[in-house]
Amino acid sequence: MPTDQQIYDKICELLKPYNVKNKPILRTSGIMSDLEVDSTAVFDLIMELEDFFDISIPMEVISDVKTVGELVLAIQELLNQ
Repeated sequence: MPTDQQIYDKICELLKPYNVKNKPILRTSGIMSDLEVDSTAVFDLIMELEDFFDISIPMEVISDVKTVGELVLAIQELLNQ
């Protein structure tokens, strides 16, 4: 089971190509608002995370997640099910 930090690190790694302005990726960073990741890129990111962690992230979870930290928590919850 990956740790909170391992999940965060993987999200940061996968976000890098979409973070064109090289803004710091913090747990409080808004994925779309602060990092300016567009909705198409968010879906690419989600698919990469699903493949890596071998989970399925429901659409309602995706629409509720706004920050990197919320995404970490959502993945943790799915892994614990």
